[in-house]
Amino acid sequence: MDHEEWRPFLKLWSEEWIVGHDPERDAPLHDEVVRGGWLGFAPASGDDVVAAEARLGRRLPPSLREFLLTTNGWRDAGNFIYRLAGTSELAWLADTDEGSSWIDAYSETEFADEEEGEEPEGDILARSLCLSLEGDAAVMLLDPEDVDERGEWAGYWLASWSGRGPERFDSFYDLMHHQYTSFLGLRRPEVESGSGSGSGS
Repeated sequence: MDHEEWRPFLKLWSEEWIVGHDPERDAPLHDEVVRGGWLGFAPASGDDVVAAEARLGRRLPPSLREFLLTTNGWRDAGNFIYRLAGTSELAWLADTDEGSSWIDAYSETEFADEEEGEEPEGDILARSLCLSLEGDAAVMLLDPEDVDERGEWAGYWLASWSGRGPERFDSFYDLMHHQYTSFLGLRRPEVESGSGSGSGS
């Protein structure tokens, strides 16, 4: 998925998020979001992406690279992730302030040995790239050691309150699409009555 495909998808997401916003339940929308109808930011430059890759020591997967060339970060990636990182903010989970808490919690948990021969989830978290900056005890991650033939890294959604271990997706795009459809599932009445986008009809 290149940035020409990301843009309309993210624009639709932004419009539906704004329509579904509840001022009594949700945090206030940023003024620039309302003015521009856009939850994102200005695109990263190619140099920004290359600098991030040099700092992290890995070439980023294609769908994340193209996302960053469309918007250098993102607000409200679903109902429980409040900010996604831009190029200068991407970091390995182990290097973040809360990383050790996440890794330790899932290194000794009932999920780690749920299936014989399954890799412990703490090991996956320990090597993963953290995409999210703020969330409701939830994170979005990419695993650089689980790579498909397209160069896409497996993505993970994890919330400490879910009662489940990390939920795996084939790529960053698939993870983002899951966040989008989850948001619609929770707010469908508001979105459909306000925008008529009919994403579920």
